[in-house]
Amino acid sequence: MEAPRRPPRRGAGRWLRSERAVPTALVVAVLLVASGTLLYDVVAVRAGGQARPWRRELSEQLATRHLDDPWVLGIAGGTAALGLLLLWLACARGLRGWLALEPRGAAIHRSAVAALIAGRARQRADVHSWQVKTGRRRTRVTLTGTTDPAGAERELRAELARIPLAAPHRLDVRTRPVHERHRRRDLAELEPPR
Repeated sequence: MEAPRRPPRRGAGRWLRSERAVPTALVVAVLLVASGTLLYDVVAVRAGGQARPWRRELSEQLATRHLDDPWVLGIAGGTAALGLLLLWLACARGLRGWLALEPRGAAIHRSAVAALIAGRARQRADVHSWQVKTGRRRTRVTLTGTTDPAGAERELRAELARIPLAAPHRLDVRTRPVHERHRRRDLAELEPPR
C-alpha cells in the first residue's frame, strides 16, 4: 500500500529563483541605500539642520563643472549603464513558466504538466475534445463529450498527484456536452463509403 504523500509546505515553491534575482537584488539594495541617504539629508535640512559636507560638495561640483567635463561624462555613462542593466533585468526571461518540484532544485515546465493531463484525458473513450491550461497555482481542464465528470476528475487528479510539485496546485475540471455539429461530423466519418 502506497504511503500517503506529505502535504507540501506553505510557500515551498518560492525557492525557485531566476538567474536575474541576484543582480536585481544588488541593484535594488544600492538604489535604496543611496536614495535613503539623500532623503535623510534633505529631511534633516528641512528640519533646520545643516546639510552634510558631501551634499554641499556635490551641489558645488554640479554648479561649476561643464557638460564636457570627464567627471560629468563618466557619471552620465555610469547612469546610462545602470539604466541599461535595469532594462535588461526587466526584459530578461524569468522562471514564471516553470513549477518547482520535490526534491529541491528540480522543476517542470507548465506545458509539460498540461501535456501529461491532456494525455490522460485523451485515453478516455468518452472524451471528444479537451483543453488544458496550466498556470502557476491552478490547472483548468475543459472536457467535451459524454464523460462522467466525477470519474474524469478522479483520473486527472491521480495524474496530477503523480507529479511531485513542491507547492499546492489546484485542478479545476469542467465538462461540456458534444455540440450537435460535431456529433453529425463524427457520424459522417463513421459511415462507410457507398
